[in-house]
Formats: sequence, structure tokens, C-alpha cells
Amino acid sequence: MTHYVAYLDEFGHVGQYVSRNHPKYRTHPAFGFAGLVVPATEIREFAIYFYKLKCQLLAFDLKHKNPEGLPAWRWEKKGSQLYALRNVEHYESLRRSTFRLLNHIHKIGGYVFYTGEHKTIDPNAHDSTETFKRQLLQSVRKIDRFCAKTSSTFMVMLDEQRAGNEWRETNVEVCTLAMFEDQTEKCRTLIEPPIQAESHLFQTIQCADWMCGLVGRLTAHLVAPEEYPELEPFDKYFSDRLANVLLPGSGLEHQKTADIPAEQAGEAMPNADGDLVGEEVHEDA
Repeated sequence: MTHYVAYLDEFGHVGQYVSRNHPKYRTHPAFGFAGLVVPATEIREFAIYFYKLKCQLLAFDLKHKNPEGLPAWRWEKKGSQLYALRNVEHYESLRRSTFRLLNHIHKIGGYVFYTGEHKTIDPNAHDSTETFKRQLLQSVRKIDRFCAKTSSTFMVMLDEQRAGNEWRETNVEVCTLAMFEDQTEKCRTLIEPPIQAESHLFQTIQCADWMCGLVGRLTAHLVAPEEYPELEPFDKYFSDRLANVLLPGSGLEHQKTADIPAEQAGEAMPNADGDLVGEEVHEDA
């Protein structure tokens, strides 16, 4: 039996979206959770691997863009900054380091995971709280489904956000209750409620944030290519490589138009179309 730890963070934006050029609702066309799922026996060595990769890739930033003089293990480079379009286009070292990171996750029996929803409903009908809860529940249920099929167990660690922490914590608690009081018992392989951890203390959480930066760019181009044509290099360089290491069941869903509480949403949302969405990746892929 394998025990996995899922390290997750948020990608996209939980608020309303109409279009990239809308005067008010133009943040991101999707919202969800992404990160990595790693066998517990591999976590220590993976954290060391990621730390060394980070230090090598970002040696200049560590020296020149670290005004507080933080030690390398505590210093962070956010995925949204790292995977800026200019960086991906101009720095081959970033692309190659990402390829190595994805290959290493696959090599140790781990996966990249993401789930989220493409925001398609009237912004006045959008409920950020329900969206957050629904996607956190979907994350846990999808990983649970994978573990149930492989006779495995798992736990979840979430990046703890300093901003809006009370709102976020309340929603995590609601999801915890829903997971353990759900009459359908969908999450029997989850051994603990989701745990929140400060990213500067965990290399694994920092890696999850990098995956969110990458997935955020890819999903924006995936669901709205006509609005984000400049993000095509992300598809060119990373789509196929990411697909090779995705946890089965990963993918986007269309936003629900019905007024259904997150705890009752279940698995009713259909998958959105796209090469990266919902592909089942097998070990021999």
C-alpha cells in the first residue's frame, strides 16, 4: 500500500470573470487547485532535489533579489512570477529545469494534479465561496478516487495564505465536515483533514506553487485561446510533458449554472474540452 501526500495551492482567480477586456471582471477565466502528489517515502529526497534545483536555477535572484537576506531554503520565487511569458520565452534554463522537474516527479512515482472550473456563468450569479469549497472538495474526491483504485491512502497539505486567512480557513473547515459527514463516504482513503502549512517552510509547497503558476497560464490559454494568444508558448513547451505526469482524473470542468451547494455538487460537472483535460495517464505512458 502506498501513502501519498498531496501538496496543493490555488491557481487562477476565485472571483467573477467575463472576458480579458471587460472593465471589471477580467482576472482569470478559471479557478482551481493544483500541485503535486508524492509517495510519502519519496518526500524527503524530493524536497532536497527541488531545493537544489531552485538554488541552481535562481542563483542570481537569490543573491540580487533577496533584500532580507533570507536563507535559500526559506526564500521563495512565486510560480506566477517564475512562469511569466518573458521568462519562458527567453530563458532556456527555465524550460529545461521544468522538464527535469516534471520527469523527476514521474520517476519517483509521483504526479502533478490539477482540477478547476472554467467560469462561464453570469458574474452576478457567481459565488466565490461556493466556487472555492466546490473545487477543494473536487480535489479531495478526485485524489481519493485514484487512491481507492490503487489501494492507497493520502493526506492533503494546502498553502496557508496570509491574506484573507479567516475566510479561507472557514471554508476549509466546512469542506472537512462535508468530507467526513458525507453519507456516500467518498473519501475513505483520506487519513486526515486538509492541513494548512506556510510555504516558506516547505520546499514541497513551494513546488506546488510553481505548478500552479504553470497550470494557471496553460488553462487560461486552453479555455480562452483567442483572449490569450500570447500564451501559446506554454502549450508548445509544456502541455505534452505535463500530460505525461498528470494524476488520472485531472482536468477542468464547466462552472455549474444551477444553484447547488458545494457539499452536494458531487461529480456532476462535465469536463471541458482540451488536450490537457481529464486525460488518464498510466504508469507506462
